[in-house]
Amino acid sequence: MLARYIPRLFYKGGRTPLYLTFFVTNRCNLKCEHCFYSAELNLPTQEMTVEEINRMASTMDPFPVLNYSGGEPFLRDDLDDVTHAFYKHNQTNYLTIPTNGTYLKKTQEILPRMLEKCPDMLVTLNFSVDGLEEEHNRIRSGGKGGSGLFKTTMKTFEALKPMKKEYKNLRMGFITTFTATNQDQIDDVYDHLKSTGPDNVTINLIRGTPKDPAVKNIDISKFRKVTQRIKDDLMDAKLPGFDPFLAAMSTRRYDLILKTYEEKRFQTLCYASRIFGVLYPNGDVYPCEMFGPEKKIGNIRDFDMDFRKLWFSKRNKEIADWVVDTKCFCTHECNASCNISFNAGEFTKAGTRAAGLVAKKILA
Repeated sequence: MLARYIPRLFYKGGRTPLYLTFFVTNRCNLKCEHCFYSAELNLPTQEMTVEEINRMASTMDPFPVLNYSGGEPFLRDDLDDVTHAFYKHNQTNYLTIPTNGTYLKKTQEILPRMLEKCPDMLVTLNFSVDGLEEEHNRIRSGGKGGSGLFKTTMKTFEALKPMKKEYKNLRMGFITTFTATNQDQIDDVYDHLKSTGPDNVTINLIRGTPKDPAVKNIDISKFRKVTQRIKDDLMDAKLPGFDPFLAAMSTRRYDLILKTYEEKRFQTLCYASRIFGVLYPNGDVYPCEMFGPEKKIGNIRDFDMDFRKLWFSKRNKEIADWVVDTKCFCTHECNASCNISFNAGEFTKAGTRAAGLVAKKILA
């Protein structure tokens, strides 16, 4: 199923993205202090309709990886239909959905419909948890208490977990943003989340321009320590959703992000505008969510919903060349995952590491 993408390890041109991040909405009910998208949240926006998304997806080539972002994705009541558009037109294999876990009823209604409409798509639902109890509540309410947020999110996780028995294409985990606020408690956060039996626990490094700039004043040694624990657990298959290749990719991603942050320089070629793209709720398309308006490729509505026309435009070619020529770099996890996945050398290293994990598990 994924063999069709192997040639892209060597040839990057001629096709639309293989890795798409889609901000499905800018609506959100929380005010997280580390949010890099806070300036756009809840502004009046003409979100792309399901009809428009279907028209756009029909002009795109098959692609394996789709990441939702926002805003809170489950504020779109039609999220299952949005997802099915990519499944139907692009045979998308992997979808990741971050959620703050505060909409249990909506999620219980939408998620089964999505899983049934897209039976061959592996859907990973990642609950955002940034601290324990009061710390999480404060971080996600903009410092205003947010009473009950932590308990609500954990309740939603536990309520949905039985769904995995019925839907084998569902994975559930947690994602935590490492910041100056939670860095001293990050090991306790990881221990607690791991104890609840998730398929994965991911800790992302604070990035971009957060709502509160002070949260970027981190001690990178603490990030190194906790991610080493995650890497060790991945290598020892201590999480229920163990997948040798995903584990190998994740450990390499942590290595790459740490090295990039510490050395503050280019480490590996970035495929933004060639393999990777970002779509915003109003139809704006960017090479990367780290870029501002000066690097906007265009709006899909201005191209009559034809993604190929936009992607193969002179404008995108210029941006793709700029990314390569300037040796653009960042610590964004989605970019790092893409750059590892579609780099022949990195892919080979990950494959070798995955084979070692399989052998280790067999011999254990």
